[in-house]
Amino acid sequence: MNESQISVRYAKALFQSALEQQLLEDVYKDMEMLASTCKLEEFQHMLVVPTLQPSQKVKILGDIFEKHFSMISLSMISLIVKNKRETYLPGIARYFKDLYRKEKGVRIARLLTAQPVDEAALNGVRSLIKKAYDSEVELTSSINKDVIGGFVLTIEDMQYDASVATYLRRLKKQLLQTSIEK
Repeated sequence: MNESQISVRYAKALFQSALEQQLLEDVYKDMEMLASTCKLEEFQHMLVVPTLQPSQKVKILGDIFEKHFSMISLSMISLIVKNKRETYLPGIARYFKDLYRKEKGVRIARLLTAQPVDEAALNGVRSLIKKAYDSEVELTSSINKDVIGGFVLTIEDMQYDASVATYLRRLKKQLLQTSIEK
């Protein structure tokens, strides 16, 4: 079974349990925290250390998350580690968050700019997307100097590129295709 199938199955099972127990919001917050924790190099290393027994990993993970996570999330993590599937935790968290967003009708958007954007501008973009798609929006912003100016807005699988870099590439292509007449 490939990684994707394993992660999806665990995520769906957790999602269904959280939905039945009306703990969807709590488990979503848990999975957000788990996803960000899984990005830490030390945490990733702990998950793959072969000398740690599953019971030791369950104890370590319990110590890390017990004050912050709901019981359903802690139980799921314990089950995953006991089944020696802890390397799938990042994927499980990611798929759970996707299922949650789909259930709640939340759109994911990403704004890429050359310079930092203030919170007022982000709120403006967020409200425009919310109005256009008639749904909640989870907007993230990142900086890439290669954009030069303008922005690139990605909303799920659609992209609006209003960057200076793209404009310059198009202009260059147009100039190269234009024949010079004398």
